[in-house]
Amino acid sequence: MRERMIRVGLIGVADPRHRWFLAAAVRRRAGVGIVGLSEPDPVARTEVGDRYDLPTWDDHQAMLQSVRPTLVAVTQPDPGPLVIDALQHGADVLVLPPIADSLAGLENVAAAADATGRRVIAAHTYRGHPATRTVQQLTGRLGRLDVVSLMISGRLDDHARRAAIVEGLDVFRLLTGSTPSVITEIGDGDRLREEDPAELRTGFGELIMVAPADAADAADEEAPVFEVRVRPDTDELQQTIQVVGEGGAVEWDTRTGLMHSAFDGTGGGEPITVSCGHPEPAEWVLNNLIRRRRPLFSTEESLELTRLLLSRSAPVG
Repeated sequence: MRERMIRVGLIGVADPRHRWFLAAAVRRRAGVGIVGLSEPDPVARTEVGDRYDLPTWDDHQAMLQSVRPTLVAVTQPDPGPLVIDALQHGADVLVLPPIADSLAGLENVAAAADATGRRVIAAHTYRGHPATRTVQQLTGRLGRLDVVSLMISGRLDDHARRAAIVEGLDVFRLLTGSTPSVITEIGDGDRLREEDPAELRTGFGELIMVAPADAADAADEEAPVFEVRVRPDTDELQQTIQVVGEGGAVEWDTRTGLMHSAFDGTGGGEPITVSCGHPEPAEWVLNNLIRRRRPLFSTEESLELTRLLLSRSAPVG
């Protein structure tokens, strides 16, 4: 029996990350086709539509009704209402995290997915980076993991900061097999910030958030911790993830794939720097999120990290 074509519609192309969902248009993979896009910005809409020879609409509802996509990729800000509209048109939805801008909006997405029987898939891409896969292979040498740190620029706007934090949380979930149950934000005068060693603040940035692994998931009382640090003067595109275990540490630049490692103990050797290769999120999204027969994430797993971030008691920053 002939495999059903996956008909992909795009909602939003002004965000450069829309390119993550266009690999099918470039590579012409069997079983996948881009059937149209919607974008309110006329310049971005015309540019992308002409480049890939795609039909375009300024309104997403018109696109959904006209081409009836079976999978919709959403890259516009405040994606929650757009995700719900796509679900109600019978499509599964692939969406850049965070999936909503409020807890109420996220629960509306969850209810719509349940009511329609369609899937919502968070496009977590850091787990597909070559460096992340390399670190997965090194976790045995790292031993019990203590801390996973995300270091971001202080120049990021709130939306970009949230997106980076959710991706960092997904890497933590991937490497530790655990999801934090609560996020604690760290502000001026907070005890955790006051106790944070000066050499850590100087080398890695100001501590703004900690999230310990759920004790129920941890193998022992020494549960690993996810933390976020801000470096005020770094390039806004530079994001670094560091993983520290009892046997050493590794860190990598999420933009370049350059990884540094240092291991303790017998046979650990000298610290090394190696290029794991530049991330290729478009290819990874195509093969692991669009064409994959069994979803990499369930709807609940996709909503989980956005819910965790939005459940915090105060705005990030």
